[in-house]
Amino acid sequence: VVSMDEVNEWIRKAGLPASAPSPASDAFTKVEAQAKNYLDGKTKPADIQTKGWTTQEWLHFLKTMPETVGTAKMAELDKTFNFTKIGNSEIAFQWLLMSIKNNYAPADARLEEFLVKIGRRKFVRPLFNELAKAPNGMKRAKEIYQKARPGYHPITQSAVDAIVKK
Repeated sequence: VVSMDEVNEWIRKAGLPASAPSPASDAFTKVEAQAKNYLDGKTKPADIQTKGWTTQEWLHFLKTMPETVGTAKMAELDKTFNFTKIGNSEIAFQWLLMSIKNNYAPADARLEEFLVKIGRRKFVRPLFNELAKAPNGMKRAKEIYQKARPGYHPITQSAVDAIVKK
């Protein structure tokens, strides 16, 4: 039996009510442990247990990496998991963002292809933002944007215009 106080808490108050169920999963904890073991040199990428990982687990794995993991680790991860050529846009976006931050040149062509092919602002804007911060990145951002702009929605064009016309 549900009381009117509980109903009002659900309907009229901000946030989750105290009676809301709390989902629990240890999937991210397992992903974090494997990422830590890799970063600590205890495991090689090929030994990471990824079978059955969802997109969210892959994203969590990549986001667990330090912001500047270095080109050697980027190459090692790419060789094992083929992130540069991955077809999943969510994972590709995260990888390409990491590639810019780590100056990982083998992903440069894929970054350009992604920015020209994918017009979703949620992907495009952060990538152009990060590219613009990189050494000589603004020049490259403008070159890629010149090719990509005609395929973007006007709202996306406006967002990227603000980045590349600084």
